[in-house]
Amino acid sequence: MKKQLFFLAFLVQTCMLVAQVSFTASVSKNKLGVNERFSLTYTVKGGGDRFAAPDLSDFSVLSGPSTSSSTTIINSKVTREKTYTYYLRAKKVGVYTIGSASIQVKGKQYRSGNVSIQVLKSSPQATSNYSPEANARENVFLSLELSNSNPYVGEQVVATYKLYFSQEVRSPELLKDPSYTGFWHEDYDLGENYPIQQVRKDGKTFKVATLKKLVLIPQRSGTLTLDAMDLEVPVAIPTNQRDFFGRIQSRIITIICSSGVKVLSVKSLPTQGKPVDFSGAVGVFEFTTRLDRDSIQTNESATLSMRISGTGNLRMIDLPNFKIPNDLEAYEPKFKEKINLQKSGLSGYKRVEHLLIPRNRGDYKISVGSFNYFNPKLRKFITVEKPSYTLNVEGDAKGSTSAVIVNNITKEDVSFIGKDILYIKTSPGDLQSSKDLFFGSVAFKVLCISLTFLVIIALFIAYLLRKSIIDFKQWKRGGAMKQALKVLDSDSDSIHTSIQQALQVYFQKKWGLHRSQFDKEIIEELLCGKSVDSELVNEIVTLLETCEMARFTKVFSEEDKQASTLLNKTKNVIERLENY
Repeated sequence: MKKQLFFLAFLVQTCMLVAQVSFTASVSKNKLGVNERFSLTYTVKGGGDRFAAPDLSDFSVLSGPSTSSSTTIINSKVTREKTYTYYLRAKKVGVYTIGSASIQVKGKQYRSGNVSIQVLKSSPQATSNYSPEANARENVFLSLELSNSNPYVGEQVVATYKLYFSQEVRSPELLKDPSYTGFWHEDYDLGENYPIQQVRKDGKTFKVATLKKLVLIPQRSGTLTLDAMDLEVPVAIPTNQRDFFGRIQSRIITIICSSGVKVLSVKSLPTQGKPVDFSGAVGVFEFTTRLDRDSIQTNESATLSMRISGTGNLRMIDLPNFKIPNDLEAYEPKFKEKINLQKSGLSGYKRVEHLLIPRNRGDYKISVGSFNYFNPKLRKFITVEKPSYTLNVEGDAKGSTSAVIVNNITKEDVSFIGKDILYIKTSPGDLQSSKDLFFGSVAFKVLCISLTFLVIIALFIAYLLRKSIIDFKQWKRGGAMKQALKVLDSDSDSIHTSIQQALQVYFQKKWGLHRSQFDKEIIEELLCGKSVDSELVNEIVTLLETCEMARFTKVFSEEDKQASTLLNKTKNVIERLENY
C-alpha cells in the first residue's frame, strides 16, 4: 500500500513539473536608437538543453549567450529555471522582428514567441527628466564643428569632432566612423592622447576632448552630407552611497552620443572671369619663378625653378610648364614639396627645378606659363603672369655628334653634371695582376711561418713556467741585488747613508718592505719569518745599528772607519740573502 502511495505522489509531482514548463523571450527595450545596446533573454522553466538561437543578423552581437540556472523549493513545490542572455546592438533604423528560439525539455521541443524591436534615429527621450540617463545625456554630448558650412568647390573646410562632458566619463568606443563621400580628406595627427580644454557653453562649464580633426575639400557642388559619428560613452553617475573612506560611490551607465548628420551646401566656382586654362587651384597662393644665370658659356649649366606656396588645396595643384626651346638640353626636372596640416588647413609649397645645358651659342628665350587660382576670400580668380627669360650663351660649340649616348644621356653630359657617374672602361689601363697580391706571396708565407714559430716558443715558455724550470721570482731577486749594489757603488758624502739606502732598496724590491717600515725590529721579524740564519740576522742588525750610530752620534770604531770594510760587509750580507 505504501509503495502504491509513493508511486502516485511521484506521478502527480512529475505531471505538475511538466505542466509548469514554459519557454519565453524578452528584451530590455522595445524602442531604442541606432547603435544603442540592449539585452535579449530567453527563459525556460523546468530545465532544458539543446538551445537553438534565432537569426540575429540584423543586429551586432556584443556577447552571448550567457547562461544561468536556479532552483527554488516553496511548500514542497520545486521550480527550475534557466536563462540564455544575448547583448545586442541595433545597426540601422527600422522595425525588426526577432524570431523564435527552440529548446528541448525531457525530449520534447519548445519554442519561444517572437519579439519586436523598433530602432529610431536617436535614443527616445527618458520618461523622467531627472533619471540618470537623462542627466547623463544633458551633461555629455558629441558635436561636429565646421569652419565653413557653405564652401566653394575645392575650398578646404576644417572639421572637428569634440566630446563635451561635465561629468566623469571613461574611454569612449567608436561605433560608427563617418564616411566622406564627395570629399577629399586628410586627418590631423592628434597624438596618442586626446587634447582636452575647458570651455563655457550655454552658461555651463564643460571639458572638451578633440576626438578627430580633418580637412575636407569638396569635389563637386550641391548638397553634400556628412554622416554622423556615433560613440558609446560610459558615464559615471554619483549615487547616495559612500565607501569606507566616506567618498561618494558612482555607478557606470552607457549612453550613445552622436554628432548628427551635417549637410554642406557647396557652391560652384563662378563662371565670370574664369580662365580657360584654370587648373582647379583654390586658396591663397604665391607664384614665383627664377633663372639663376642669364649669361653662360656653352656646356655650362643654368637652373630654372618654379615655386607655388600658400594655403589651399595644394595636394591637387599641378605646376605650370616652362616653354623651353628645343636647342636647350633640359634634364628630368626635380620636384620637391612640403605640405603640412596647419590650424587653417593645408599649407606649404611645391617646387620644381630644371637643369639647362646649352650646346650652341646664341640667345634663348624661355617663357613661363601663367598660374591662376580662385581666391575664396576675395571671391574672384587671380592670374599671375611672370616675365620671360633670355639666356645669353657665348663660346664655341663643342661637338656632340660623336658623343656616346647612354639612356638618352651623353657621356659628355654626365661628366659635366657632376662627374658622379663613372663609365665602364673599354681598355684595361693600370690594372694590377692577381700575382702581385699579398695573399699567397712569399712575404705572406714567411709571415705565416714566423707566427707559427712564435706560437711554439710561447707554448714552450708556458711549459717551462708550469714545471718551475724558469723562476721569475729569482730574476726579480737578482734585479733587487743589482739595484742595491748600484746604490752602494754610487758616490755619496756618507758611506753609512749609502749602506742604509742600499738595504732599503733591497728589502723593498725583494720583499715589498716599504721605507716607512724600515726598522730593525720589523726587519728582524721579517727575516725570521723567511727562515734566515740567525747569525746573518745578527750581522744585518749590527750593520744597521752601526750606520745609525755613525749618522746621529758621529762615533766610529776603528773597523768602521774603513769604508771598504763596511762596503764589503754589506755586499756580503746582500749576496747571502739571495739564497732566501
